[in-house]
Amino acid sequence: MSQTQLYLDDTYLFNSQSQVLTHGEDEFGAWLALKENIFHPQGGGQPADTGWINDIPVKIRRHISGLVAVYPQEAIQYDNDTRLTALLSAPERLRNAALHTAGHLLNCELHQYGWVARSGHHFPGEARVEFTMQGAGAVLSEDLPVDKISENIIKKLRHGAKVSAWMEGETRLTLIENTVPIACGGTHVENINQIGGFLIKAVKFKKDVLRISYDAEYAIP
Repeated sequence: MSQTQLYLDDTYLFNSQSQVLTHGEDEFGAWLALKENIFHPQGGGQPADTGWINDIPVKIRRHISGLVAVYPQEAIQYDNDTRLTALLSAPERLRNAALHTAGHLLNCELHQYGWVARSGHHFPGEARVEFTMQGAGAVLSEDLPVDKISENIIKKLRHGAKVSAWMEGETRLTLIENTVPIACGGTHVENINQIGGFLIKAVKFKKDVLRISYDAEYAIP
């Protein structure tokens, strides 16, 4: 049973029509899965989209089957031939994508100081990336030039760089131009010049883990 994940190919696809692939019920309630899915479920450090099916609000979850399922807040009438209309909140999708891509850029910037991301959390208001030190040549956390790192990221955002994604086997890779590919299943802006308001909010080091909290938003270049 195959579901096409449209959100992996197009961050900017905010609505679509699709037939129902399958449906069921679990501990979260009645659910259905569309054949062509535009919704990003929570995962990989990124929150789920806010969405509607035929104007009915839905919760989006990754089902135990692996399908992206939607849980309508009220019953939706359809048959096998019905094409339902899916809609998601564009401002939230774009904000999440900007935060996620900014987190990748922060990771790339820290590479040159000997730090590699081990996890990311790209939720609005609480975005952060956690890093571990790689090798004896890494710059100590207390010696990291945080202001310079922030300035370099802001300069790169103003200059711009394309963001691409592709599949290699079962792994989806994303790439900010002139950096290195990163395995990721999230949504991203198509160019980093669509990210504004970047700010490093806090830097903490505890139990060999460096946590950098940041903020960013979607901005039309």
